[in-house]
Formats: sequence, structure tokens, C-alpha cells
Amino acid sequence: MVNYYTYLEIFLDDLDKRINLGEFEKYFKIPHQTIRKYLDILVKANILIEEKKERLRLYWINKGNPLVFDYISICEKQRLDNLLKNSLFKSLYAHVSPHFNKNNILIFGSSVNGANFKDIDLFVISKDNEIKKILRKFEQTYSIKLHIIQTNEKDISKPFIKELIKSHIILNNHDYFVNLLYKNG
Repeated sequence: MVNYYTYLEIFLDDLDKRINLGEFEKYFKIPHQTIRKYLDILVKANILIEEKKERLRLYWINKGNPLVFDYISICEKQRLDNLLKNSLFKSLYAHVSPHFNKNNILIFGSSVNGANFKDIDLFVISKDNEIKKILRKFEQTYSIKLHIIQTNEKDISKPFIKELIKSHIILNNHDYFVNLLYKNG
């Protein structure tokens, strides 16, 4: 299902970039006339800023609007919903979801972007060692290599946050990660 906030997904790897209509069309594989009506809604809501230069329209995120981060969180949840259509990720989610109250987890790296991946990179913010046991059991059951980085929030470096921003899907606590990645990163 496409909602107007869906079009913010193109910015999730870099909130500072400026995108023209042609890039939206190429990314979403939808005619720019269709996309433009949704972008107009986002501009009117002050979520996006639009600049017209001759025949070119550029759009970028209005980071001055606090609602932007709520919309980004919704986009992140929609990305998770799309990922869970894959049976392997659906099983992974089912295995880790009982432990969401003690762990903040996201998937990053190549497994986020395509169907041809050999491993899954997981980033876990937690002091709970039980999650690693659960993930090792999943790894053996499904014969998939999991690379697990487990740490606490204060030990996360800015360069690592920048790498996470490039390619990730948040499994739980979306608002927490949006804060970590986009507001503080």
C-alpha cells in the first residue's frame, strides 16, 4: 500500500540529500505525475521543502519540523512490514520478538537490499546475553550465518551510525532507533 509518507523512504539513507522528480520516478518506478501529487501533500504539511529551479524541482526533508521524525518512524515500520514478506526474515522476527523488551535490534548490510545474500548482519543494543543464544539456535536451524554486533548505546561510534544509516531495517523500537540514527547521528 502506498501512502504519501511512503515517498520519504528515498531519504532514509541520507536526510540531507536533495531529490528531483526524476529520481523519485526511478526509485519508486511510478510516473512522476503520480508522485508529484503526494509530494505536494508533504510540502503543504511542511514535511518536505520544495525548490523550483527553472524546470527542475528539488525536494528535501524539513528537519526543522519535529513531525518529520514521526513520519520517518512510520516509513521504517513500513520497510519492516515489506521485509517480513520474506519467510526467513519472518522466522527470524518470530524468534527474537519475545526478547524485544530487553533488546533493540536492527538488520543492516547486504541482506537488507536484496534476495541474494549469504548472511544476515544484526545490530543489537542490549546487555542481555540470552539473545545471542536465541540467535545461534536460529542460525543452526535455518543454516544461515548471522553476524551479531552486540553493544550498549554509549559505545556506538558516529562512523558506525553512518554505516547503519546507509542500509538498515529496524526490527523493534523504531522511535528509539530513529532518534539514535537521525537525530543524534
